[in-house]
Amino acid sequence: MKNFIVWLLKAYAVIAAYAVAILVAVVLVLMGNGALTGERVRTAFQTLRGKPAPGEPPAPAPKSTDAVSEREQILEKRTQELQVLEERITVRLALMRAEQETLEKKRQEAIASAADAKKAQEDLAQVRSDAELAANVPILSRMEAPGIVSVLKAGDDARFVRTLRALRPSKAADVIEALRTDPQFEEEFRRVPPDAPPGTKTRFERLSDELKK
Repeated sequence: MKNFIVWLLKAYAVIAAYAVAILVAVVLVLMGNGALTGERVRTAFQTLRGKPAPGEPPAPAPKSTDAVSEREQILEKRTQELQVLEERITVRLALMRAEQETLEKKRQEAIASAADAKKAQEDLAQVRSDAELAANVPILSRMEAPGIVSVLKAGDDARFVRTLRALRPSKAADVIEALRTDPQFEEEFRRVPPDAPPGTKTRFERLSDELKK
């Protein structure tokens, strides 16, 4: 039995030596024709050890299920925050539009109130003017035409015409005749100022136009 084991060991040694010799011969042949280089040998050795070959990116590690779930939760949270922000912006815009409509309504009401106040002032001024005119007509009726013109010429044309219409027709005719012929009224009533633009009417012509209306 012992002799058999010794023979078996010797046979294994011979076979191993023969295999190594063949491997060395193959390596020499491959190195001789350039098919096997030191770099390739190192790469093969690293591959056998389970390490990535130089220049090759390491294989991506499988994604963790927990990491993916955490990212999904973060994305969902951000989406909800954006929805809340959008709702707040929508509400704010609606409030701003309502405020603008309220301000516009108040502005229109203020314009209408100002117009009413202006009309009321004009009506009051007209009433006072009419009352004053009614009080002055009896006094003016007792005056001569040149005196009436001297009193009325300081006012505007509309007041002048209203007073003439309130006088007796004969007295009004005397006033118009004085305006047309009296030398003392020529400068103010029958002449156009030198610096007036072309086509400007005299004051007498303007009064005549008003009386014709």
